Amino acid sequence: MPSTEPGQGTRSSRRHKRRPAITVRAAIEHDRKILFLRARDESATSPDGCWYFLPGGHVDHGETLEQALRREIREEVGLEVENLRPAFLREFIAGLHEHRSPGMPPDHHVIALIYRCCPSEGSTARFEPAVDGTSEVENLAWIDRDQLETLDIRPPHLRQALASAGQEEQSFVIWPEE
Repeated sequence: MPSTEPGQGTRSSRRHKRRPAITVRAAIEHDRKILFLRARDESATSPDGCWYFLPGGHVDHGETLEQALRREIREEVGLEVENLRPAFLREFIAGLHEHRSPGMPPDHHVIALIYRCCPSEGSTARFEPAVDGTSEVENLAWIDRDQLETLDIRPPHLRQALASAGQEEQSFVIWPEE
């Protein structure tokens, strides 16, 4: 029987209500460099028209966060990863951002758990076209921490968070929506 509590609507209407997607991303670190996906479109703020973001993707129903992260990284960049450490939590609501990819709907809303990790011994990165269903992605880029300040890194919080920090332990940080 449908719920009739005030403000609750019916179970049917709650079931079809849109909710934020849960995603996982990885800051894969090796030799002072971090692996990014490089994209190019008119949303970029850099002169070369490129912007960079971390590999990862959606968590499937019934999948743990770590399982999802390992699967997404294997699918997107061909790496096996280890030493997974949750580091940042980010909420992203596309409609609030001036610089977003042209193909991204303004109602796109995700909660992203960003892990720090490193590639497993002997694992090699490879580029897979059409990562995340994003046609703007051109390639992979291992970026030295010293270069992060000069690039269009998304989310921008990553510039400072990853520039100075290495593999050392840190506390978990929640980033508010910009």
